[in-house]
Amino acid sequence: MLPDETMPMAAFDGSIVPLPRPARRKQLGRFGEFEVMTPLARGGMGGVYLALHHETGEQVALKVLDPQFAAYPEVVARLFAEHTVAASVAHPGLVEIRDARLTDDGVPYLVMEYLEGMTLGAIADVGEIDLSTIIAVTAQVAAALAALHAAGFVHCDVKHDNVFVLDDTLGDWPRVKVIDFGVSRAVDEPPLADATIAGTPWCMAPEQWSGAPTTKSDVYALGCMLYDLTTGAPPFDGSLPELMIAHLEQRPSRPSWLRAMPIELERIILRALAKNPDVRPTMADIAVSLAELMDRYPAVELRRAG
Repeated sequence: MLPDETMPMAAFDGSIVPLPRPARRKQLGRFGEFEVMTPLARGGMGGVYLALHHETGEQVALKVLDPQFAAYPEVVARLFAEHTVAASVAHPGLVEIRDARLTDDGVPYLVMEYLEGMTLGAIADVGEIDLSTIIAVTAQVAAALAALHAAGFVHCDVKHDNVFVLDDTLGDWPRVKVIDFGVSRAVDEPPLADATIAGTPWCMAPEQWSGAPTTKSDVYALGCMLYDLTTGAPPFDGSLPELMIAHLEQRPSRPSWLRAMPIELERIILRALAKNPDVRPTMADIAVSLAELMDRYPAVELRRAG
């Protein structure tokens, strides 16, 4: 959920693990005007819970830091920074974080919109996703991230598990939200120290390994995600040192060697994976290119876990 600031370079990714949906909902406690009903996901420093407004019955998600971490100002600041990021840009493809609060006994939590569906990572685990759906989903992701970049922020952890596929649709296509701003940063922040580099190693851009992510780092990560979604494997694999060397020095195999795809899609992926960030397109350019490809392919029903 939140990174452990003491962990070594690239050893954390801010992820949370979804929990199985319980058969019954049971009230678990009270956070302000919200009754906590059901655990939704669990991470190393806290959890996400379904909660109901005690008067209106509105459903929200509460992202709650475990009490033992509330004494660490840098950890609380990182959690509350998620609200700062989300409050700075309104886009239908970004999860809405409505407030950052403390309980009476000092436990920090976020009030977020409740999303029904599952992560793109969980869907990819079910089996191969058709190319038309991959294009449609990542076009929405790119558009949302372009809005985030325009507002002056870098996500820093673009991957399948931070893309939430909703149960409702956008026309014929599944609708998605980019989630988890736990390691996001402003574009004008100074480079991070090596010990606090944040990201997910299999999709970290070369410059991100040195603690200096930019908006083009999100483009690179989206390219890695597209590569993995289309081929079933990330562009590089191996130990942490092997991944760092590969992202810094090696060229990935052409994805069309692993799965037949339109040449336009392969070009988007390979341009996003350029080692030099100046050579990569902007996220807005990626969004336009994917949207143009979307129009050529009919919608196909997305397979989900049972």
